[in-house]
Amino acid sequence: DRRPGDGGRLLPDAGPGQAPQPGGLMKLIEFECGGHRFAVPLACTRRAVMAAQPAPLPGASSIVLGVLNVAGETVTVLDFARRAGLGATVITPSQQVLIIDLGGLPAGLVVDRILGAAERARPGAEETQGQPGAAAFVDAIVRLDDGLCLVLDPEKFLSEAEYGQLAEALDAADHEHA
Repeated sequence: DRRPGDGGRLLPDAGPGQAPQPGGLMKLIEFECGGHRFAVPLACTRRAVMAAQPAPLPGASSIVLGVLNVAGETVTVLDFARRAGLGATVITPSQQVLIIDLGGLPAGLVVDRILGAAERARPGAEETQGQPGAAAFVDAIVRLDDGLCLVLDPEKFLSEAEYGQLAEALDAADHEHA
């Protein structure tokens, strides 16, 4: 489905729900970045749009690439590759921005390719804890036939300091344009 005027693609509605329990099924949107597979919960996913160069956001942390206007809403674009340890993002026309709800804030992750919706079994805590490379924002590590998929916890993607710095930068930008 496309919305007129913004080139965006709506993603399936996850509907209300609670966090999945260990051993239960996780409803996810899977994507690739830097040759690796990642996923976010479907419930926090808003839409995907083609990548575009964001406008700078002075005062934001280095993880923030800037902001985009998507269907009249200001979306903060984050450097997912950098946060995942894959190096800084250089935005190309072939990439997409996966827009998620990041603690009430619309945020875009620049990704190489969106693979689509999937249901995956949630591994038990003992399978995820202590895994090499399991950063604080990784909620689960799912073993697939062709490799691993790191499932992100959007609430933990930014640190408290980064959230605060972003809020201040967005407020300053709003006052500047008011």
